[in-house]
Amino acid sequence: MSHHDGGSSAKGLGKSARNRIHKINGAQVQRLLRKLDVISPFLAPQLSSLQMQELTSSKDYTPGEVAVGNSGGFTDDGNGGKADAGMGRHVLQESSILGHLRRIGAFDDDDQACQQLSATITAIEFGAGTGRLSERLQRCTGHRMRHILIDRQEFAPNQCRDSAMRNRAGDNGSVERITGDIADFRLGEHCSTINDGGVNSTKDEVPMCFCVSKHLCGPACDLAIAVLGGKDVPSGRRPPFAFATCCHYLCTWESFSGKDYWIRLGFDEDDFEVAVATSQWYSLNGVKKRIHQNEENMSNSTSNQTSQKDLIAIIDDAGEALRGLSEDMLRPSMSSEEFERAFPREEKAKLGGAVKRLLDLLRIAKLQELGYADAELVLYTTKSIENRLLVGRVV
Repeated sequence: MSHHDGGSSAKGLGKSARNRIHKINGAQVQRLLRKLDVISPFLAPQLSSLQMQELTSSKDYTPGEVAVGNSGGFTDDGNGGKADAGMGRHVLQESSILGHLRRIGAFDDDDQACQQLSATITAIEFGAGTGRLSERLQRCTGHRMRHILIDRQEFAPNQCRDSAMRNRAGDNGSVERITGDIADFRLGEHCSTINDGGVNSTKDEVPMCFCVSKHLCGPACDLAIAVLGGKDVPSGRRPPFAFATCCHYLCTWESFSGKDYWIRLGFDEDDFEVAVATSQWYSLNGVKKRIHQNEENMSNSTSNQTSQKDLIAIIDDAGEALRGLSEDMLRPSMSSEEFERAFPREEKAKLGGAVKRLLDLLRIAKLQELGYADAELVLYTTKSIENRLLVGRVV
């Protein structure tokens, strides 16, 4: 089947992964659709009622930084650097991510608790790129934090914000860049804990770090979740996190963190390959239309998002229903050729969106298994079609 998104290649896997869509056929898509129909009554609230929570704050940016989104060429970014014409939407996305970290108590702008404890909070950014998100975080927290930026790509010094961050770092602040794979990062070596004054000196220790990312493409998100769940960090001391997910077509069966729950739902590896391939179809309705729908979701959102706390139990119920289907009931009703001619663009886009949300919900299930009981999937921005954020902390 065709209609891939035509986006730029992600590092290493991009072109070959995007070509997955040409390796599946209409019969496989029909089988996936049938299975999704069976589990939908169980997971529909979690899949369809995600609340738009765009938590931007004007204290995170200057008016000029947002205004550049409507300008042409390059202009001053309000921070001594240059910003391109699309920077304004990235500024608002970054602000919303920081807003969600504030919401779960990962940090305070004034950092009063940190000062009282005489300790320095460490902010760890996975897939840091040139460091724009970390720089924004540094500015809104008074340059007090220790920052660790991780990316497997090596950047020229003049491409990064590292030097500017180091120049502004306060007495307790520091900036370290690690060029390497997320899978090799040992969280326990960088995330200290401190006693919060409780009776039990071990139980009451809290992590003095948090993890964040604005671009965790495909398997990078699953590697970051694996780092959070590493044996070097006790389950009760795992740090808060906020991960924006994207590029689900790059996901791999070997690294997918929600694999066990995918199987518990009644899906298999072949279904996974079809799902990640069809996730590309989400963009078929066009960026402008999707962003308009995001803005409608923002205006129509309710104050309470459907709870995801019982997600694992719901997955088990849905899996029991799906396993009760016979192979005859899963057999395609049309030939591959007939289906591919008849399956409309709008339905492809709808399927792509459903698959992306399902994959992220299964990641939430894994995070809940790791001790993040309140981990949730939210929509965090109206400025991009890649608008999903995994966020949580151990309570």
